[in-house]
Amino acid sequence: MGLINFKNVNIAVLSLCLLLGGCGDGAEGPKDTQVTQTPQGLTDGAFKKQEIGAYEEAVTLLDKALAVDPQFLPALYRMGAVYQEWDRRKEAIAAYLNVLAIDPKHQPALLGLAAVYSKAHLNDLAAQEFIKVAELRPDDPEIHFKIALEYWYNQRLPETAAAYLKVIAIDPDHLQAHLNLASVYERMKKWEPAIAEIDIALQLAEATGNTQEKSIAENKLKRLQGRVHMTEEEMLRKSQPPFN
Repeated sequence: MGLINFKNVNIAVLSLCLLLGGCGDGAEGPKDTQVTQTPQGLTDGAFKKQEIGAYEEAVTLLDKALAVDPQFLPALYRMGAVYQEWDRRKEAIAAYLNVLAIDPKHQPALLGLAAVYSKAHLNDLAAQEFIKVAELRPDDPEIHFKIALEYWYNQRLPETAAAYLKVIAIDPDHLQAHLNLASVYERMKKWEPAIAEIDIALQLAEATGNTQEKSIAENKLKRLQGRVHMTEEEMLRKSQPPFN
């Protein structure tokens, strides 16, 4: 029997593989391509594009995903997130509203929409969206804190105070909420409650070793204590320099 020529055998096997459409890992190529063209695959690809700042390419992939399934929530939400990061506020709002039209309790879309409204200085609208999240997460102090901030930006003082009180009811040791509530009471000229909040903030700052917040609280306390017994006329005289 003659020796087998392995070189000729390898060539024959390779030729057979090519004839049958490929061998080994190459056979998975068409399947992988099909997966990436599904709405989820396209959405995953868009997220990767978003991560590197290729927003236009991300939107193109999401458009393809939504062409296959116009109500595919992950793609609709990702569209809002991409536009939000891109600072295309009008498009971000439209995308998030599309999500909420299908699922009114979609928390990431509610939070995203609130953030866009806030950045656009539409603070009452932002507060409304945060309130919807608070209804779903009533024990989350940070959501109530965000609501308080939005009300503060529009100087809706009673609503701001109420929101901070909710934060404190959930988390009595929330140092920033006590400090901010003191500022709200100060603006409302409620000196005694303001001082009480500063006292609590000082205790919390000392307990946690937060020297920066302690310094802020001490300075605020000195100012408030000086105002407690002032008349309106005295306060105006101290806060407004004589221009004449």
